[in-house]
Amino acid sequence: MTPRRLGALATVAIALLLGEVATERIGAHAIVDAPNLHRADITTAPPERAVDVGPPRARLAVEIVDPKRPPRATIFVLHGIRDHKEGLRHWAEHLSEAGYRAVLVDSRGHGHSTGDWLTYGVQECKDLSQLADALAVDGPIGVMGISYGGATAIEWAAREPRVRAAVAVAPFASLRDIVPVYTPRMIPVAGWLIPHFSQMRAVDAAGRLGGFDPDAASPRAAAHATHTPILIIHGRDDVTVPLAQSQLIADGAPSVSLTVLDAQDHDRISGDPRLWPLALDFFARVFT
Repeated sequence: MTPRRLGALATVAIALLLGEVATERIGAHAIVDAPNLHRADITTAPPERAVDVGPPRARLAVEIVDPKRPPRATIFVLHGIRDHKEGLRHWAEHLSEAGYRAVLVDSRGHGHSTGDWLTYGVQECKDLSQLADALAVDGPIGVMGISYGGATAIEWAAREPRVRAAVAVAPFASLRDIVPVYTPRMIPVAGWLIPHFSQMRAVDAAGRLGGFDPDAASPRAAAHATHTPILIIHGRDDVTVPLAQSQLIADGAPSVSLTVLDAQDHDRISGDPRLWPLALDFFARVFT
């Protein structure tokens, strides 16, 4: 067991001893504390640029990768939780080679971006719309993200009329759906001892702490409320965000298609070459 997991286990054990209030408080911080919590500013350097968004105020670090010819569309590229845009540079290169302008984004509180709280797509969607304005994006917009970024992609597609297509790789169905899945995985043994109602109260407390409605953090609800084309790609062997999460999103949604990649998990799917025929064909059909 890694030191990180041992620390998490010890934290939960202490919380259980201290009582339900402490458990909720610790759980809320675990849900919404951003990697860059309390960092007032972060320096960017070319080719990065910094864009102010909010409220609540944050400075987003972004990088644009242009194609060699006039772009067919602008695709925003969104990383996973506690990750950063550099991890998806190969996605931007695939997109630019196919004729799209790619905008790599460090989500608020990640990478070279400031911001204290994670809101699971709620505030991040507002940030992305402000970012599109600040960059003066001219022409059609698409979005492609993985995990946390995939969930945000679906939510943004439902809330921003300028977004005409979204590709979501291994997204979660909603914050309330994923917390009970994630808790025992990250906190072996002790995680199973935390009652469901306590986890949901921790989600409520996380919303209060982060200043957002946790029920709005729902790609499943977003997908059912939009006719924007959405492609979901998920690995069959994913145990971090199980395939069932994407199935919940796709089931009954009017414009969602789900493709399952056999013999693929959460950690390796971003580099799976099978993504690109699927994603590029999807974008080509939308951006004709």
